[in-house]
Amino acid sequence: MEKVAYSMKSRLARLPLPRLARLALLYTRDDDLERVVRRALLGTGTILLIARTVEDALQIVGRRGRELDVAIIAFSEACHGITLLSAIHGCCEQLPTLVVVDEDSEHASTLAYANGARFCLSEPVSPVELANAIADLQPAARQLAPRLTRQELLA
Repeated sequence: MEKVAYSMKSRLARLPLPRLARLALLYTRDDDLERVVRRALLGTGTILLIARTVEDALQIVGRRGRELDVAIIAFSEACHGITLLSAIHGCCEQLPTLVVVDEDSEHASTLAYANGARFCLSEPVSPVELANAIADLQPAARQLAPRLTRQELLA
C-alpha cells in the first residue's frame, strides 16, 4: 500500500497545479523582524519563504522568482541586502520589493530606491505599518495583506 501511495504522490507532484497561495520572500537575520512580518501577513494565506543568507535568497529567487508576489529585504550594516536587491531587480524587475532599513538611515533608503526598491520603511516597524505597505505594493486583485488599523490587527 505504501508503494502505491508513493507512486501516486510522485505522479501528483509532476502535475501542474493551480497556485492558490501567495508567496513572499523575507531576507533577514533578525528574528524580531520575522515576527513582525508574520503578524503583518497573518490570515492572508501567504506562504513566507525565509532566507537568512544572500545565497539562500538568490536560490529562492532563481527557483521561484516568477511565483513570488513580494520580496521583503532587511538592510543593515552586517547584511548584504543591497547586493540581493540589485540581483532581484536585475532578474525579476517586476517583483514588488519592500526594504526595511535601520532607524534614520537616509543613505540606505536612497541606495534601496536606486536599486529597485518600491517601498522603504525604517525600523522599528509595526505589523500594521508593514501590512499597509505590502497592500500598497500589490495590485488590487492580488493583495497579500489588506490595509489594517491597529485595532483590527490586535483583535
